[in-house]
Amino acid sequence: MSMRMSEISYAYGSVMALDDVSFELAPGVTALLGVNGAGKSTLLSVGAGLLAPRTGTAMVSSRSLFARRERKEALRSIAFMPQQVTFPSVLTARDVVAYSGWLKGMSGGRADRRARECLVAVGLEEKMDRKCADLSGGMIRRVALAQALVSEPEVLLLDEPSTGLDPEQRRGMVELIRGLPGTVLMSSHVVEDVADLAETVLILDEGRLVFNGTMDQLVSGLPDNGRRSPVEAGFLRAIGRKAGA
Repeated sequence: MSMRMSEISYAYGSVMALDDVSFELAPGVTALLGVNGAGKSTLLSVGAGLLAPRTGTAMVSSRSLFARRERKEALRSIAFMPQQVTFPSVLTARDVVAYSGWLKGMSGGRADRRARECLVAVGLEEKMDRKCADLSGGMIRRVALAQALVSEPEVLLLDEPSTGLDPEQRRGMVELIRGLPGTVLMSSHVVEDVADLAETVLILDEGRLVFNGTMDQLVSGLPDNGRRSPVEAGFLRAIGRKAGA
């Protein structure tokens, strides 16, 4: 299972958020990098089928995300964890995750079993029957990750998954994502997340894709500079800024 985007453009009014972006994802973890406003969240929203591009095509294997006859099956293969999440305060964590599974076509019993499994996987086994109103921000982030995992997606899109997590929770998240099958595209500002997880890297700058390659290619040939990590230095080089600045 792979995701392929070809010549994707998207605009907010006269502002081009994505400009002729093309890439193909292979199984494994790909990091999506860029400064604020570079187009990362827009690209993930297109990949999740939430925003229809102005031009271009988005495919999951051989199915189009935006063709009427193929869209439903394509969407079944994808799950998205957005950067900002809110859940009904009166529902429990298990209710939220199970409902997502049901929406993906699971039976009620299967959705409930998967919800329990995913909440255990994200470290919320003791909180799964607590109402969302009683959960901390970090717990809500982990509910969102469980919600994305419940349908066992073949393509998983994560927008800043470690936001709001403490160091121990972040380590657990990294280990969980590392062990997932299928294809993961992860946006993150946390250099450690990228270094620990990503095999390949996409970099956006002002809506354009300026780097598409392996982690080794990103960091190759950089001078030793203790002030910046190799990933950060490679990122700055890709967007045309001095790595030592």
